[in-house]
Amino acid sequence: MPTCQDCRYYTAIDELKGECFSLGFEVHGKTDSKKCPERAFRPNKGPKSKKSGAHNY
Repeated sequence: MPTCQDCRYYTAIDELKGECFSLGFEVHGKTDSKKCPERAFRPNKGPKSKKSGAHNY
């Protein structure tokens, strides 16, 4: 099951928490993606992901 830390909008602060782009506050990295507060979860893998390196095409 994907978690917040698997989202392209998640930026890690430390091992346990990070920041979500749209929320402006800290979230736990292990939170289930189905509990995404803004329902903005997008996997960080795939051709349109910022973290995949494909965005420069």
